[in-house]
Amino acid sequence: MKKNRIVELTLLIIILGIGFWNVKQQQKILYLRSSVESLVDDNKNLKVKQNELISENDRLEKAAESSAESLKRIQKEIANTGVDLNDEFITFVSKLFEANLNFSPNNYSDRKKTVSGYLSDELIKEYFGQGRNTYQESNHTNSKLESIEVYPKGIQNSKLSGLVVVYYKSKQVDQDWMEGMNIFKVTYDSHTKKVTEIENLGSGYFG
Repeated sequence: MKKNRIVELTLLIIILGIGFWNVKQQQKILYLRSSVESLVDDNKNLKVKQNELISENDRLEKAAESSAESLKRIQKEIANTGVDLNDEFITFVSKLFEANLNFSPNNYSDRKKTVSGYLSDELIKEYFGQGRNTYQESNHTNSKLESIEVYPKGIQNSKLSGLVVVYYKSKQVDQDWMEGMNIFKVTYDSHTKKVTEIENLGSGYFG
């Protein structure tokens, strides 16, 4: 009888031990399962973020390529525009001074109309406005432009400035020709296609 109780007690202990181990194993399995699920979720989040980073990197690369192409195009346009404007400035200013310095008493009145076509409204008033003695009559003077040198300096906004050196000769009736030289600073507006400023920097005569 005592031996049976020992066997029963031993079996009970074994059963309780197995049950306790099963509970522990179940808890461990649940914990591992939860950890795996968490890792899976983390992996999914990392995958999403990785895809987002890849997409953002692709977008930035495309934006950088587009910006580089735009920059090259703008630089090319600026370079071409600079060359075109220099040519335009030289041609325009040369025609202005040709009209301004080639005249005689017979065609002097036409000179005002021709020259005005190259000037801004402000310069027209300054040179040909009411009460101005300058350029109102020829005083029996003949003038011929001998040569002109135009040196563009730079562009600011739409305005291009430069130095103009003119060599000319002039004379009054029954007088000998006198050669002269003038240096001007000229500003040209490429939008309005007009000269907006003419500043006389110096002159000289050569007898």
